[in-house]
Amino acid sequence: MSLISLSAGELLKSNITKKKVEITLSKLLTFKNPKNYLEQYPTDPSSASYLVFQAAIDGNIEGRKILDAGAGMGVLSYSALMLGAEEVVAVEIDPDQLTVLRTNLRNYSNCRIEIKNISGVSEKFDTALCNPPFGAVIRDSDLPFLDTIFNNCRNIYLLHNYRNRDFIMDYVRKRGKVLREERIRLTIPRMYSHHTKNYEKLDCILIWAESSS
Repeated sequence: MSLISLSAGELLKSNITKKKVEITLSKLLTFKNPKNYLEQYPTDPSSASYLVFQAAIDGNIEGRKILDAGAGMGVLSYSALMLGAEEVVAVEIDPDQLTVLRTNLRNYSNCRIEIKNISGVSEKFDTALCNPPFGAVIRDSDLPFLDTIFNNCRNIYLLHNYRNRDFIMDYVRKRGKVLREERIRLTIPRMYSHHTKNYEKLDCILIWAESSS
């Protein structure tokens, strides 16, 4: 059975599992010359597959036009394409990641990669997948992502630092309706000089929201 033909119900009954998506993501190329000021961290395969699989179960991936806002190395884009997205637009500001994105997403002709500031997105989408910078290095660096996805997307799947939960929930409620929130743990690998451990677990909030825009 083709992935593109799967409905949300068929997805659950098929052999397309979160684990299979996770294993595939673990084989993708990672960041080239990651930049701390952009808060470039890979969304670990377990968290990425869980986020997109939940969106697929909700009926917001298969046959949908998807925005991957801050695509990085493309794990959310790849997950959405695996699970039957009609089209994915992967937007990333860092030109150093273009080769990584092209390599990781090369098997999908229905994926468009755009290297530009997220604020430059104006087209409309059915679904947004977004793990933005958390504003830990540059204050409010997450706001352009939040503004863009709520202005241009109907269903939004947002992963953010749990410490910012009150702010994020207040923002979302002003811009739309919270359909589900969940606390998950993101695995952060050692990437920068200030890291002291090989891996850290970071408490995050995963939100499914419907924009009122």
